[in-house]
Amino acid sequence: MKKLQGEMIKWGKLLFDRHLISGWGGNLSCRVGENEFLITGRHAPLGFLTAADLVRIDGAGRPLNRDQLASSETPLHLALYAASGTQAIVHVHPPMTLAFSLTHDHFVPVSFEEKYTIGEVPIVAQDTPTVTKPERLAEELKYRPVAIIKGHGTVAIGKNLQETFLLTDLLEEAVRCRFFMELRSESKLSIADRITQQKGLADPQTGESYVLFSKEHMSALVERANHDSQFRSHGEETGLSTSLTLFLEEKDVAWTVRFDSGQATQLERGDSGEFMISGSEEWWSAVFRARIDPFLATRQGKLKLKRGELAQLARWYKPFERAFSLWQTILIQ
Repeated sequence: MKKLQGEMIKWGKLLFDRHLISGWGGNLSCRVGENEFLITGRHAPLGFLTAADLVRIDGAGRPLNRDQLASSETPLHLALYAASGTQAIVHVHPPMTLAFSLTHDHFVPVSFEEKYTIGEVPIVAQDTPTVTKPERLAEELKYRPVAIIKGHGTVAIGKNLQETFLLTDLLEEAVRCRFFMELRSESKLSIADRITQQKGLADPQTGESYVLFSKEHMSALVERANHDSQFRSHGEETGLSTSLTLFLEEKDVAWTVRFDSGQATQLERGDSGEFMISGSEEWWSAVFRARIDPFLATRQGKLKLKRGELAQLARWYKPFERAFSLWQTILIQ
């Protein structure tokens, strides 16, 4: 227990030193056992924590030491532990991210690191001092490791406090860069608008719907990519010539798409691709419904790169990013 207390004190101070929190705001917690947690106490200053500020609670949020009071955000923490396999949670009020949330409804990643690590970050509406309805946050954090609460702060989940700290810090730094870019821009367009224009985002989902991983579904993916000039252009520029297998685990169904000189030239049943991405129906559905970015899903282990190296696949990042954005416009049943 002393080791965990030391970790809480250490990361609380780092959050304070990095200006991710001030005063008595914020709270953090970690899992102690299957149904016990260690959480900061009510009004505990994260930058100056002591062991006395840390409260051990049971699965119902009751302090094991009745003389202590747990954070007022304890229900939020418990809801997130119940909804995920996370081992640690950090909820703080980073000033740049908080200000950004007041005028936006999501954060669009700018750099590759941000895209791979945090993905597109939702901003969840909140109109009470504490989070009284954590269900929406729990749903969003199922698909990504960090979320923003409008006018309030951020919540990050992870395998330990170091990971949750780094996610929080990366998001704040990314938002800071966005502010600088917008201030320096001569255009009145927001950065989000310019990114949308540069990416040439595909149209929303419309038209016929298909059974996930059916032949009709896979054929529609190939046709949609081949009829898109931007995909073909990116494919030609990067010399896209390889084969990619998509594997649906529960049904043991694999489809391989072969690419040559920037076009999808062949679709066949089987797992003979140079690269193979495997996943459950839950996560493939989330990808094709545009609930989670496929690259972020792969990094988080929700989808698994079973064959090939991510560094090799990354050389064709632009055409594959475009392909998946097109594939997400195809309705699935």
